[in-house]
Amino acid sequence: MVTCYRHPDYVRAVSLRDALDRGERFDDVVVVKNRSRGLRRYLEVTRQLWQLRRRRPDAYLVTFRGYEILPIVLALSGGRPVVFDEFVNAVEWFVYEHRKFREGSAPARVLRALFRRWSLRSVAVLTDTPSHAELSSRLMSIPRDHYRPVPVGTDEKTFAPRPRTRSSSDCLTVLYYGSMLPLHGLDHVLAAAVSLRDREDIDFELVGGDNETVQAVHRAVSAGARVRHRLWVDYERLPELFGECDLFLAGPFGDTVQSQRVITGKAYQFLCAGLPTVIGANHESRVVTDRVDALVVPQGSAEAIEEAILWAAEHREGLEAIGKAGRVLFEKRFSVDVIAAALDALPWSDEQGVDE
Repeated sequence: MVTCYRHPDYVRAVSLRDALDRGERFDDVVVVKNRSRGLRRYLEVTRQLWQLRRRRPDAYLVTFRGYEILPIVLALSGGRPVVFDEFVNAVEWFVYEHRKFREGSAPARVLRALFRRWSLRSVAVLTDTPSHAELSSRLMSIPRDHYRPVPVGTDEKTFAPRPRTRSSSDCLTVLYYGSMLPLHGLDHVLAAAVSLRDREDIDFELVGGDNETVQAVHRAVSAGARVRHRLWVDYERLPELFGECDLFLAGPFGDTVQSQRVITGKAYQFLCAGLPTVIGANHESRVVTDRVDALVVPQGSAEAIEEAILWAAEHREGLEAIGKAGRVLFEKRFSVDVIAAALDALPWSDEQGVDE
């Protein structure tokens, strides 16, 4: 497995490593990953790949974010099969989600041509969800069966269900945390918090973001929102934080191109931990059932988030059952055993790629 990313132990890479170890396809899994940051990481990983050639691996798996290292792996693989975990399609990310390149521009066309070629040279391309596989197939004009959806999952030891540490309280504490990208929809969460400013029995715990997040939270608090904000909580302390809250906003709430096709990383964490989770409705939310194993709300709507929180405040006694049902759903659809089975079923073979 090859990882070359500023976060070499990003949850997607770790879950794939765990699943390959758990699976039945390979007896030995060698992890190549960077320790350096910046441009040095590409030289570091390339050197490791060159040294690895003497061992003649049976196959290679390039994990997110592998956009830049993929052509190097293809060049050094010696004709061995390469599986590329694109996770999020490069054209989707650069052109439609973050608008780094204008649609139809020369950079956008070059980006598509390169990744189409490299994707075709891979024996399979992994995505996180079926709807992302369908989108990538359309964007790249590559047959749908070349894409294989594999759920992200999570660190099941860290986020195993555990007894709550929060003392009994009449106040419903709502947790929202993350990197606050456009797909997450922070503005809708804060608007809901402002609308609920007169409910003294509801408050919000926010974690993450940057200076823009700090300013947005300050504006919401100035408007009366009952919000506490921290920029960072160590990963190891997340379960402790979860134990201090009652309702968990997973989203995505942003109503963007990417938000229509993802299950967020925190959704996997909350479901794994057996916690009552609010999920934004999209192409993938059909796997959950509203008010059975999660609370499901339309994206792009502060009012919908507000209504879900009010329902939770009025039905505190039912939240535990929803959390337990969410845990059952996680085990059935997103666990490491499910991911391992999906990886075992990949077309690991010496016949590389598909016809262009």
